[in-house]
Amino acid sequence: MVTIRTVQNIKLGAKITFVNGIYAIICAILYFIFFEFLMTINFSKIEGASWGFFDKFNPAIGSLFFRLFLLVALVIIAMGAAIMYLSYNIMKKKEKDLWVVLFIVGMIFWTGLFTIETLNKNYYTMIFSFIGWLSFIIGMLIPIKYYLEKPYTEY
Repeated sequence: MVTIRTVQNIKLGAKITFVNGIYAIICAILYFIFFEFLMTINFSKIEGASWGFFDKFNPAIGSLFFRLFLLVALVIIAMGAAIMYLSYNIMKKKEKDLWVVLFIVGMIFWTGLFTIETLNKNYYTMIFSFIGWLSFIIGMLIPIKYYLEKPYTEY
């Protein structure tokens, strides 16, 4: 049975994940803006390596790192937009299929990003990705009771 409280929980969870998508886009913009700083931190974890030295004396490979970082930022923006789109549709339609897709997309994205940042040992980006992962989980857990009890539509 769908109660007013259930609908409020679904909308609250969808709003949290919608904001989570906006957060992902903001993180991607910050990745791009602070590229030099983040690369300096990433290279400082490698013994005997310095991003400034590497970028100055090997600009061709340095530009490849820049393009790779830009690509990562664009993927984060795309995932943020996908999370926002799915969350918006969940607010309107409250379908279980959309919720499952959002759950899978968000878990793969945030868990993967957090894992990569943990392997990079970059604490700044690790904290950003952990906050994103945690807020996504919270947005998913609020309406979970409704979606676990709701049957799939069969065609």
